[in-house]
Amino acid sequence: MDKTAQRIVRDIKSLKIQGARNIARAAVDALAAESFSFRGSSRNAYLSALLVAADELAAARATEPMLRNYLRYILNYVQRDEGASVGELKSLVASLQKSIYRDMEKSKTAIVEYGASLLRSGHTYMTHCHSSTVTGIFTEAFDDGKDFSVIACETRPLYQGVRTAKELASHGIPTTLIVDSAAHSFIRHCDAVFVGADAVTASGNLVNKIGTSGIAHFAHSFEIPFYSAAEMHKFDYLTKWGMLEPIEQRSPDEILKESKKMKNLKIANPAFDVTPADYITAYITEKGIIPPQSIMLLAK
Repeated sequence: MDKTAQRIVRDIKSLKIQGARNIARAAVDALAAESFSFRGSSRNAYLSALLVAADELAAARATEPMLRNYLRYILNYVQRDEGASVGELKSLVASLQKSIYRDMEKSKTAIVEYGASLLRSGHTYMTHCHSSTVTGIFTEAFDDGKDFSVIACETRPLYQGVRTAKELASHGIPTTLIVDSAAHSFIRHCDAVFVGADAVTASGNLVNKIGTSGIAHFAHSFEIPFYSAAEMHKFDYLTKWGMLEPIEQRSPDEILKESKKMKNLKIANPAFDVTPADYITAYITEKGIIPPQSIMLLAK
């Protein structure tokens, strides 16, 4: 693999690159780098190099269908252009890379606008983990003159929620950072919950950072609306045929570094959990605000 592609794989695995959108874009960049660095004129060898790189990238984070969907998008175009030379295929990949950039920005802009329309002055909102799209929803609404506050969960074990809190506070939004276990105590004072998404299944279930499901359950108990901001590219098409979305298991060292030295201690560190569709008020997508039961009908 190309050195740039190898570095991106490492950065995705180590969470140096995080967030479904950022991971997907980085994966597209890595595949484009692999394409650009290829030397030779053999179409089969070129395709083989891309497929190997795509497999490595897809394996870097198991629970990221947006990454896989964009890689499949590129590979499908490249593989079906049977009469093209390697040079022409390289140009095609570069063109698709730019097209994906535009698609991502267009989708995010639409989601942010739809999401911001849901916010009201005087309300308090809860969020969990870090989502650039959810952050965009809050900052867009704030810039539109809406006066509200946000409660952000710290999001153990890697504290991505702290990043959210810092970004919102630096933008001028009144923000309260809480430990994850305080979510139940604070959610009863909230008017809605907004989270991102790592994957959406055919049944409308949400796969997102560990802890999301519990917050959704609390919201459901208090009849508080629960929204997930999710591009349609986060829909995992394989779940239409019964495949379960894999839940990535992270290193125990993220929780307790000295765990290997301790006897009789096992650490479980799932990165994500599954929120049932029944707990989700709606998905905020580039196609509009839609109920979870309709997600499969709109995904193409």
